[in-house]
Amino acid sequence: MKAVFIVFAILATVLGICSALEFDLVATPETGGARRCLSQWLPMGTHVRVKAKVLPGFPGQMVNMEIHDDSPHVNQYGARRQVDDATFRFDTQAHANVIVCFQNVLEANMPNDGRSKTIQFKMESGAMAEDFHKVQQEEKLKPMEMELRRLAMTLDDVQDELQYLKQRESTLRDANERMNSRVKTFSFVSIAVLVGVAVYQVLYLRRFFQQKKLI
Repeated sequence: MKAVFIVFAILATVLGICSALEFDLVATPETGGARRCLSQWLPMGTHVRVKAKVLPGFPGQMVNMEIHDDSPHVNQYGARRQVDDATFRFDTQAHANVIVCFQNVLEANMPNDGRSKTIQFKMESGAMAEDFHKVQQEEKLKPMEMELRRLAMTLDDVQDELQYLKQRESTLRDANERMNSRVKTFSFVSIAVLVGVAVYQVLYLRRFFQQKKLI
């Protein structure tokens, strides 16, 4: 039952990364201007599609965006200035958070009056990022065959996610065992040091009292 719950949880995660967001971003000077970033953790090798659309607004604004991850290598997946309607496709290069940042730049000589632009954002991953309509046309698949292809890709995503979680659990377990071994070794060393100090103090006090002829 627990395994079934985990599978459905991962399936919900895989299928859930497709909800669109819409938000307003105030225009600020490019130097030191505020940015709004959205992130989603994804395993390595995941196909991702990012869509961004900037709705018309007051003039004198320019929306820029960039996509990267927070892995040690800081992989760059795309960047664009003056975004109007953009789509990015890429495969993740590391187990990390994929971060999409937007900045609404106020053009020179324009008053900083709080004007803003509305941005529609959508990030899909795994099977949801595939263009199945294009695949169906290219391979001339029937609707049932297309649905089976979609289901197979979704199950592959779930299997990959489970495999990664299994590897992650194994890595964490090994790290925990190493930490326990170090704590145990440190405890034994601490006890040995305390016993040694106690014996030394007894011998020192005994010698001191013997020299003073108190015993």
